[in-house]
Amino acid sequence: MAGLNFNYNTRIGTPQNLPSGATYDLLMISFPGGYPQSQLKFEIADTPRKITGIQKVAQTFVKILFTRKGSNVIFPDQGTYFSDYVINANRVETSDTTLTSDLVEQINDAQSQCQYILNTSGSDTASQLKQVQLLGTDVGTDSIVIYMRIITNAGAMASISIPFPQLDLTLSDQV
Repeated sequence: MAGLNFNYNTRIGTPQNLPSGATYDLLMISFPGGYPQSQLKFEIADTPRKITGIQKVAQTFVKILFTRKGSNVIFPDQGTYFSDYVINANRVETSDTTLTSDLVEQINDAQSQCQYILNTSGSDTASQLKQVQLLGTDVGTDSIVIYMRIITNAGAMASISIPFPQLDLTLSDQV
């Protein structure tokens, strides 16, 4: 093979490694009816996917917020009572200050737990939670829509939506 000059690229796909202290998490949320309008399941799907940064923060927050306190056998103090206030709650007033206060309390509880889990010394600031802001609520006769924003310690902001990698997820209108 004399005379052939091969130019090897040592990095394929990404120009750099994760930032110092950064880690990946497995995406633990699936959408059997397609993203974004589908039932939400906490599971590792047939095709494992990885997330980091603000998606990792959002997934941790949503998991803590939707997990009922006491239901995790290994970590019984993990979770909130959020589902008690929004599932079958029979709240129909659009200006229900008691409901809003209860939701803020549960959101703040999930925020504190996420900060305890994610904001460890040496971890990257892109995967650390600074704050979750409640932007507003729309209460209907049979539903409630809650608008929230996540802010990481690196300054990234995103409206809360269920995190997903933009790869091969089936969209709702494709089902």
